[in-house]
Amino acid sequence: MNRYLLILTFLIPGLHSYAQNMLTGVVIDAEDGKPVQYASIGVIRTPNGTVANIAGSFSITLDSKVMDDDTLKFSSIGYQSEAFLIKDLRKKTENGPLTISLHQSVNQLKQVSIILKKAHVKIVGYDKNSKLFGLGFDASGVGSQAGVIIPIAHPETNLQNLSFFIIQNPFKHLMFRVNLYEFVKDKPGKNLLTQNIFINVDDYKTGKIIFDLSKYDLYLSSDVLLTLEWIEAQPATNAKIDIAAAVFGHTYYRQASQSAWTKKNTGIGLSTKISY
Repeated sequence: MNRYLLILTFLIPGLHSYAQNMLTGVVIDAEDGKPVQYASIGVIRTPNGTVANIAGSFSITLDSKVMDDDTLKFSSIGYQSEAFLIKDLRKKTENGPLTISLHQSVNQLKQVSIILKKAHVKIVGYDKNSKLFGLGFDASGVGSQAGVIIPIAHPETNLQNLSFFIIQNPFKHLMFRVNLYEFVKDKPGKNLLTQNIFINVDDYKTGKIIFDLSKYDLYLSSDVLLTLEWIEAQPATNAKIDIAAAVFGHTYYRQASQSAWTKKNTGIGLSTKISY
């Protein structure tokens, strides 16, 4: 009997027949002027979005549906977000590329006292290793992200690792960002992390990826949304990476950096080892 690999791709780039506009610039730290690496940039609640590069530079294309009164938001883990009307940014670009300054924010994850004791350990999320069913990230969708709810039943639960299984990877360089969002009333909220957590995947690597989170001291007391965000890929083509998934489950997906969340009825194969 023949086996067929079924892959669902979240992001399907549209064919655009209308004029587009572009905004370029750099995101910097307001205190020291250094680049803010991989800042998230997007028009709120639209699929127009991108991620700054390692030097803080960005270029975002706005489709014709973006109006002057729409808002472009800049955000980064560890910084206060900034938002501007499109019409104001377009006016500023008459003098050259934009310079966006972000101010550092206070830590959001609380500190906990660690007491040595015998820990309970288990795997939560969707721990999948099959090549027969997967979900795809499209490389043209920088800033898109997908994730699953991690149920937290015990106070001061520690996240020890993150794992997923890559079915197909045509990229020489691949990087994801880990995000951790509060989850209130069935909706993702603010990002709880206080520093960027990046996962660099070896050239063309497939199979099981297990990433150590223990050094980040991630202690939680309520349910969270754990996501992978697409940051970089080389070459930046229309190819995609496929990750093993659960046929029955739920994935929360965001098409661009500041777009609305949608809920898919298939579970992307992200899991984490927790202890409590």
